[in-house]
Amino acid sequence: MHWLKRLFSFNQSSGPDTVEPSVHKLIGVNALNKRKNIRIKYPHFGAFGPFPRVLYMGHEMNVGNISVGGLHIIDDTEKLGSTVSDIIMIELIWGDFSAKVRVRVVGVNLHNRHIQFVDFNAQAYLRISILTKPGYIGSRFHRVRDEFGQLQALELWVGATSESLMFCKKSSSFAELVLNGQKIIFERGRCTYFAESEEPVTPKLLTDILIMIANLNEPTLLVKNLLEIIESDLSNITPNISSKISSKKTGTYG
Repeated sequence: MHWLKRLFSFNQSSGPDTVEPSVHKLIGVNALNKRKNIRIKYPHFGAFGPFPRVLYMGHEMNVGNISVGGLHIIDDTEKLGSTVSDIIMIELIWGDFSAKVRVRVVGVNLHNRHIQFVDFNAQAYLRISILTKPGYIGSRFHRVRDEFGQLQALELWVGATSESLMFCKKSSSFAELVLNGQKIIFERGRCTYFAESEEPVTPKLLTDILIMIANLNEPTLLVKNLLEIIESDLSNITPNISSKISSKKTGTYG
């Protein structure tokens, strides 16, 4: 887990506004084993918030997951072709930044295309790395099976370090998340808030929660509904986020 601590440490000390990270940090992080890059799933409704849109020859691609090393693209229209080792140019687009990067097709399986970044763009690298920590936390959740109906919840998910996500059975709340020792309440038609203080959750934390929930394994309909509640909440907090980041909802779970 030493490599993971190094990446998280790098992530915490850098942000999307960092233009020129130190050479020492870039070399240190870039030396990570490429096979161990954490893959972060896109929300089922596509690129949103910190997730970049991916364009190839003017066409927006359907992205399954992304890492600092590359992308998994669902190419059901075969725009990328089927030849392994081809080097092509794609564009990563955020609301306030875009980067054209060369990538290599390294794997082809039916409509799945696995591509590896060839060019190293420091700004894009830092932005993608911001997805890593919340995405990893989400990937460690598992659903509690309840064959005998003993849970006082529609669904219960638990994380690796005391996190939990409960979909309420008899409550006005749609779901309750315990994260870092604090309970967070999700309700339809109301801003997401902390249970104890009833203060609204910050956009930054809500964005991290979106990334985390998007990376639950084998997401259910309730999980997908929660993601759409969070997306709506974020759009209300920052009304221009949808038009800036995701004009098309084309992503999927990979």
